[in-house]
Amino acid sequence: MIGSRYLSDMSTRSERHHLLTSEEVHRKRPKGSDIPSKDYDSLDYDNCYNVPYKKALRTFSKKTYLHMEVMRWVLVGFIGVFTGLVALFIDVCVRYLFKLKFSLFDKVYHATVEDGNVISAFLLLLGVNVLFAIIASAFIVIEPVAAGSGIPEIKCYLNGIKVPHVTRLTTLVSKAVGVLFSVAGGFFVGKEGPMIHSGAIVGAGLPQFRSMFFKFINLPYHFFRSDREKRDFVSSGAAAGVAAAFGAPIGGVLFSLEEGSSFWNQSLTWRTLFCSFCSTFTLNLFLSPVKGLQFGLLGTPSLVDFGVFQQSERQLWKAYHLIVFIIMGAVGGLLGALFNSINTQITIYRLKYLIRSRRVWRMAEAVLIIMCTTAAVSIAVTVLGTCVPFRNDDDDPSGGDHIYSPGDTSFRNETIDYFCPDHGDTKNVLYYNDLATILFNPQETAIKQLFHQNGAFTLPTLWIVFLVYFILACWTYGAGIPSGLFIPCLVIGATYGRFVATALTVLEKQFPILHFLTNLYPGTYALIGAASFLGGVVRMTISLTVILIESTNEIDYGLPIMLTLMVAKWVGDIFNHGLYDIHVELNKTPLLGWESPHRMEKLTAEDVMNPDLKYLYPITRVGSIVSQLRTTAHSAFLIVTPVSLDKVHQKPQTMAHHTPQLYSRREPREHALSIDSDVEDANPSPVTDDSDPEAFSNPFSLSINHNHPVPSSAVASPPGVGGHHHGDQYTHARAYPTIAEVEEEVDGGGAGGGDLVNSLTVTLPLPEHSRGQGIQPSQRRKDEQRVLVFHGIILRSQLVTLLQNKIFFSEGEGSQTQPDIDHRMLSEKYPRYPSVFDVSVSEDDKRMLMDLSVFMNPSPYTISYQARLPQVFNLFRTMGLRHLPIMQDSGIVVGIITRHDLTHERLHELRHQKKIRERATQRANRRLRRNRRKRGGYSGFSNPQDLMA
Repeated sequence: MIGSRYLSDMSTRSERHHLLTSEEVHRKRPKGSDIPSKDYDSLDYDNCYNVPYKKALRTFSKKTYLHMEVMRWVLVGFIGVFTGLVALFIDVCVRYLFKLKFSLFDKVYHATVEDGNVISAFLLLLGVNVLFAIIASAFIVIEPVAAGSGIPEIKCYLNGIKVPHVTRLTTLVSKAVGVLFSVAGGFFVGKEGPMIHSGAIVGAGLPQFRSMFFKFINLPYHFFRSDREKRDFVSSGAAAGVAAAFGAPIGGVLFSLEEGSSFWNQSLTWRTLFCSFCSTFTLNLFLSPVKGLQFGLLGTPSLVDFGVFQQSERQLWKAYHLIVFIIMGAVGGLLGALFNSINTQITIYRLKYLIRSRRVWRMAEAVLIIMCTTAAVSIAVTVLGTCVPFRNDDDDPSGGDHIYSPGDTSFRNETIDYFCPDHGDTKNVLYYNDLATILFNPQETAIKQLFHQNGAFTLPTLWIVFLVYFILACWTYGAGIPSGLFIPCLVIGATYGRFVATALTVLEKQFPILHFLTNLYPGTYALIGAASFLGGVVRMTISLTVILIESTNEIDYGLPIMLTLMVAKWVGDIFNHGLYDIHVELNKTPLLGWESPHRMEKLTAEDVMNPDLKYLYPITRVGSIVSQLRTTAHSAFLIVTPVSLDKVHQKPQTMAHHTPQLYSRREPREHALSIDSDVEDANPSPVTDDSDPEAFSNPFSLSINHNHPVPSSAVASPPGVGGHHHGDQYTHARAYPTIAEVEEEVDGGGAGGGDLVNSLTVTLPLPEHSRGQGIQPSQRRKDEQRVLVFHGIILRSQLVTLLQNKIFFSEGEGSQTQPDIDHRMLSEKYPRYPSVFDVSVSEDDKRMLMDLSVFMNPSPYTISYQARLPQVFNLFRTMGLRHLPIMQDSGIVVGIITRHDLTHERLHELRHQKKIRERATQRANRRLRRNRRKRGGYSGFSNPQDLMA
């Protein structure tokens, strides 16, 4: 019979906590579980097919859809252009600030070096770096979400999570300007990571044709003002950021697909690729003159220049070198896991003691980091640097021992000669400080030198650079400054690879048999090392392979890079996750992966749903709506009708009587559908009243007051009566139950000779935490006889908009007098809808009624309470849902699932608790079987309810 199975299951769930002791349910809390968490909301990726939206769709012609498709292509093109211009601005400003800082340092250094007092030069360097650090961290004080690279936040946004301020204009300004001073200030960070966040913000804002910051920018173009449309533009913008940073448009598309977006389609692939090419072309076009090339030559397609990998007399690699590459990939995975582990502990400390404190402490940490970085670099260059002589082949063709002969003449212009003699034994020999050449040059220049300058750096220098960069970059990432992770990881990995190449060269002199390991282009080891360490940190495979191939312009490196990244990922995954995923977990962001966790088939929708429902009636008093909005934080409310379960058992067809029919606005009274006289005299649909405090203190209790009749035009129709279509409008006889019908179903036909009480309260199943505690069994059985028939769902933002526009009617006039509101007006305030506390509602307004059935979504995705967890997870994740109502038989709603209910941590906890309950039941069965074996007739308990009996 309908509902009997559900009542039995609910009884089982209500007694679960009695079976669990504190020792049984105790489980080791994960690291960082005591970190303050945020209650993130979800985005609306599912369309709300309510009456205003259907009316708006009817106005769309074939030309409208063609116009929207053309505009999508035009907009992604402009997104790519603007992203390229942002990259140009960042690169030019960083070059200028970097040049200004070291020109001042160089001037003071050469003025004091002869006196042996160069400390003033380093104090000047420290002062400039501290000043830049204060400016960079000040932007984070203004907009905290601009800290870091922004990739975890964009990943969460594209997964369907509403991250506060992540796509605002102030965030773009703070990110783009702050990263200038972060990079120029000497932090071991890159400007490429923040470019991805910047591109995503451009993609989110440009198609809106208005600005919340600049109020005067508000064009009447509303086609793309929805979370669903904005999501696709953000994906394209993120890909454009990667393309501008590395000159890799295809890699940008794959990055957005692999690491960023959670929803993808074929048309989005083409538009994203077009956006990436526009970004690369724009940066290339305007950056070439900055670097001294003629305008239009397109010689600098990215912010990073890896140089040309020349094959000359040596090949790039040979087949047997793959074994060495696999070993390097494994070591890179171990180093990346170590990097992630250390940064995790630092981030946990930040979240517990710095971020939740005053923001000035984040600025203080940034200043401390830059002071330590400047001190470490200065001491290393002064004390540990090696002066390496080099010559030009044209000056001395004979060569000599320990003389470095650069293959690239531009290398001499990029070397640093601090603390080295001007000349050697002959005037043809000059010296450079190899440690200063790496640490005092821009990181992009250091990567290029590590890739291509064979023998330019000694083993001790490479080891020192590796340690300094590893420690300081690990400390810096996640601090209160805009910071990228790619470039520091490439420097660390390239240093590791160059160390391997140099060590093999030294060993070859003692063991000539090792010649087969060195007969390849020396820069190959540096590139493989960079790929292995970066892959070990971020755990990217396909997109990173293509990015490195496009950046090096060598397709021959495809197989070694891919193999190295795969091994690095496999080894690193043994110990922890990628660093971006770790930061998502530490921030308690409810990110949903591609698939549900393994071994979750035993869980059902009933196990993970939330039975504490917040709901409204199809016709509800305005005061009740305001009270619900002001006393709860829920983002959606179910539209339901209470039904007696006993009545459902007697008349199963009654459920169809309570199922709402889709309709638009009702025609005026003279055109309304005529109904029988006996129905005209019936009472109207149930309405909620805010006079009863129990209606809101108990989420499973609603008050129905019949002293406020709705005119006959709003009464319910008998079963089978439908609606008629008149032009663009529908007339419809209401299919919801009347108050008389609800009273009959609740009280079993109206006990007391039909003498009605002044206020009727319909009580529904109590939540499991309150059932069985101080409630009499007879009262509990009576409470459990009420169920909710589901009609639809309505969002908080829609309710607030309706209240703001006074979309309600007087109960003495009828719902046909309720004002209309179109879909455009309903979403006018997107994405920043007003708060209910900002809406003025008078006492007279609170006594009005609102017809919610017009604005609810009558056809949301639902699922059975018996569905297995993988089915629930795939439906929620694939369709990008925000709420998933859980249904029992015949339209009875018993719970709801949101994103927070499907996180891996919660699912593992529920699975663990269910396993404990099963074991407790088995132990109780065995114990009671032994005790009652002599009595006979015992067959064991099948559920905890029997055990409690």
